[in-house]
Amino acid sequence: MNFQDKIDPQADKACMAEPLLKFFAQEWMAHVVAVLSRHGTLRFGQLRRSLPGPISARVLSARLKALEAGGYVTRREIEGRVRQVEYRLTDSGRAIDLLLVQAESALYLEGTVGALTNER
Repeated sequence: MNFQDKIDPQADKACMAEPLLKFFAQEWMAHVVAVLSRHGTLRFGQLRRSLPGPISARVLSARLKALEAGGYVTRREIEGRVRQVEYRLTDSGRAIDLLLVQAESALYLEGTVGALTNER
């Protein structure tokens, strides 16, 4: 056993947060969570218009399905002549939003965001 193994016996194992980080690193995932957090319950079209750029209906639908399967978003169909579907964050989704906001704040404090996005 070397010195590193004594300090961190799991050092060679993958980061436990890696699947979660990869999931939310997909394009539009964090944006969808942020918009639902800021606006509450939204219908599909409202959500699509609230995002900070053009997103196809197909991509948004896929992201919402993945978020719903992960337990971060709930989907509710509204009965009526015209089919309406509403989306909102679950408690887990709101917790993820809080973590994303904290991470963004930490990056701004460190000056990392400007370096990553060439805003400096």
